[in-house]
Amino acid sequence: MGTEHTTPPAVELPTTQPPLPASALQAPPDTLADCVRAFFWRDLGRQPPHTPADTRVPPSPYPGIIWLTRGTAQLIEHAGQATALAMPAITLSGAHRHAYHSVSSRDGDSFCLAFQPGALGLLTGQDLAPLTDQVTDASAWLPEDWRPFLTAVHAAPDHGARKALCVAFLTPRWGAVADRHAAWLQVLQHDWQRGARQALATTLGWTPRHLQRRTRQLVGLRPGEIERMLRAEHALLTMRDGDAGALDAALRHGYADQAHFSREARSLFERPPAALKAHTQQPGDDADWLLRRS
Repeated sequence: MGTEHTTPPAVELPTTQPPLPASALQAPPDTLADCVRAFFWRDLGRQPPHTPADTRVPPSPYPGIIWLTRGTAQLIEHAGQATALAMPAITLSGAHRHAYHSVSSRDGDSFCLAFQPGALGLLTGQDLAPLTDQVTDASAWLPEDWRPFLTAVHAAPDHGARKALCVAFLTPRWGAVADRHAAWLQVLQHDWQRGARQALATTLGWTPRHLQRRTRQLVGLRPGEIERMLRAEHALLTMRDGDAGALDAALRHGYADQAHFSREARSLFERPPAALKAHTQQPGDDADWLLRRS
């Protein structure tokens, strides 16, 4: 009688991956560059005890979803006023004209998906104007078919898995948006500049007033406000990445002079350009996350 030989089951050897940093800002894949501004996470439990527990988000046109995966957070300032509001476990924030501040518990861990201006409105078909300068429960506000995604991201084992879930969820949906709203992509890709907006209105046969109204629905801000915020941010990033001086950055981005650029930087980020540049070069500093390196 022959001996039966069985093949032992394959054994998956454990793979060793370097641990994720406690705090990071990561750019999206190229296919989502017009949709996602950045992924950002911050794990206070893995940072030194002296690390500030508060987070400041400057005025910006970026809506975002924030998952509190551990600990709690309280909003202490928004819409230009002091407040005391517990943030939901899955928070949705809109574009905002005022900075907002929150304070986390010392064990707080959060993951944020920040959208490019206009992207979330195109993805969901919702009117984002009521969300301006507001934070709310994402599960209650976003469409019902987003809820399994929101829950899955919250339950994921780590921030790398959360980022992967976001990419998998958004990629096919953004592909469909790109097919249906190709004219809008030109505005997003050109930072909401006046010329791109005028071209869009011409293509769609819209009056300037109708474009203003549609922009308010998609973003929650006026077109000129979006352009202003993006221009200041990009000028500051030119200083950070290109080692440009304030005057050079101002002229490259269409400011009349350095003084105008400095006023805009102070208005949005509460510091002059040179101070902001030095601030972003401090290792481990989590403030003004929009200006950190990806």
